[in-house]
Amino acid sequence: MKPRMRAERLGALLAALPLFGAAWACSGEAGNGRTNMASGSDGSNGSNGNTNGSGTTTTGSGGASSSSNTGSGNGTTGDTGSGGGGPVSFNLDCDAPAVGSPTLRLLTRQEMVTTINSVFPAIAGQWDNTLPANQVSAAGFDNSVGNQVGNQYAALLLETAESVGDAVAAASALGNILPCSTNAPDRSCAEQYVTDYGQRMFRRPLSAEEKERYLSYFDDALATTNFATAIKWVTVGLVQSPSAVYRSEIGSDSGGGNRKLSAYELATELAYTYTGGPPSDELLSAAASGDLGDLTALASTMLETDAGKQTVQRFFQGYLGYTGVASIQKPKVQGFDTAKLDMLEETRAFIDNVVFQSGGGVRELLTSPNTNPSTALATFYGFSAPASDYASVARPSGQGVGILAQGAFIASHSNADASSPTKRGLFAFMNLLCQEKPELPANVPDLAPAEPGVKTTRQRYEEVHAGTGVCKNCHQNFDPIGFAWEHFDEAGRYREQEQGLTIDASGHVLDSEGGQLFAFDGQEQLMTNLADQSIVYQCFSAYLATFAFGTTQSCLGPTQAADLEAGSIGVADAFAALAAEPHFTTRTAQ
Repeated sequence: MKPRMRAERLGALLAALPLFGAAWACSGEAGNGRTNMASGSDGSNGSNGNTNGSGTTTTGSGGASSSSNTGSGNGTTGDTGSGGGGPVSFNLDCDAPAVGSPTLRLLTRQEMVTTINSVFPAIAGQWDNTLPANQVSAAGFDNSVGNQVGNQYAALLLETAESVGDAVAAASALGNILPCSTNAPDRSCAEQYVTDYGQRMFRRPLSAEEKERYLSYFDDALATTNFATAIKWVTVGLVQSPSAVYRSEIGSDSGGGNRKLSAYELATELAYTYTGGPPSDELLSAAASGDLGDLTALASTMLETDAGKQTVQRFFQGYLGYTGVASIQKPKVQGFDTAKLDMLEETRAFIDNVVFQSGGGVRELLTSPNTNPSTALATFYGFSAPASDYASVARPSGQGVGILAQGAFIASHSNADASSPTKRGLFAFMNLLCQEKPELPANVPDLAPAEPGVKTTRQRYEEVHAGTGVCKNCHQNFDPIGFAWEHFDEAGRYREQEQGLTIDASGHVLDSEGGQLFAFDGQEQLMTNLADQSIVYQCFSAYLATFAFGTTQSCLGPTQAADLEAGSIGVADAFAALAAEPHFTTRTAQ
């Protein structure tokens, strides 16, 4: 067989490995993991569009929005696809923390990029990432346990793996990655490569059987080509392996209907949950000893790193949905295209200031009187300039408080040419009060077009949504909340009047039974009152657990809600404390 044909045959074999991962997960080889690991359909990025068998909400099937996003190996763009799936539903009535189902979690696009760059730092930025964007679940996050390998993902994973293999095998890199290749390029050297880099890719040592399998790939390739090319194909196999693209959170039977995660599984869970990347060699060494120590302390230490802080930022990106501001247009607002990029940095700086520099919690996020604009953005808002770009500065009195007064949030929850009480109110209804978004009825009437100087936005919305028609039953739950932001235009700027008309920013919040929880006048009063509601802290804890565990399964991380409400811990503390929840170390038997 000619070398070219041999390599193509081996490549075809390795291309099938991701699809084998689905069957592998169903087999006894994976233990008692989840039972719905079938691969996705053509065009899917791996999401199966159904519940995952453990009562969680998963994303809808892939479509045009989940098409390939080719980028450099740094993977800094194209991380997420469009949202999918039905309404998210949380159970906040938790008598005690629960233990959820065993899972195999597909690495997100960004996690896979970070993993490859961490395992092979010598080639960071020198390979092409063609992995598809991740679907975003109804909860706003791209790391759902429901995401699986589909045909599109498998094909693009092969492309990515081949690019990584080419970069590893390049003459400029191989000597640094595998020093023995420069003076002893033989099977023993290849075995060292499989042992060392296999452990880093799989986050655990390889079994003897696994080592022999990859060395057999090496032998087949070496018979018709050279050492570097053989190492390339071994690399392609490692990158595509189910053990590389999935995180195992299955454990072994510990009795009492539970399964205990292994030290290697815990090391992997810690690293990806709190840094968005694979465990370090030091953490893997600790796992080899069987004793990782205090998991919460480790999580806290990880969150203090740059990678840990970026992980918290990713949580808020999904939770708040504010990064959408970068891709929207506001045709009536001069200077918005420049300001919107500064808005992203403002919100990131605000989160860093509240969560990390000040150790703040949910109350501080909702009611802080400060923000962190650039000098140019402060001018856009009409604020006093900060001492330097993105330094903390007090907001003008009466012009909003907290993270939900940020321009990026408000502009993202607006229409192109007007504010949107519905979009703004729905966020509070769903993300602060954990109420379920109702299904959209048929034959929804259109809003009347904007009439500047004739009718306010509130008047237009109330004419359609507050009457006796089909809209009232739903909109009465969230439009009155959204009116709190009516002093902010579609670009997030405060305004005293709307085109010369008096603004009414009063409203009320209903409880889950339909009774009035409280009334307010304006965004500041709304935030102050929400910060006094226990459900807000329970809801925030539920979203934080969903981000960490990839599932909305009930009561996996409720323990810190009371301390968050009391103000005795901050957001970073609550996130780290999820490592002490029973679900972090244990799974049910089924």
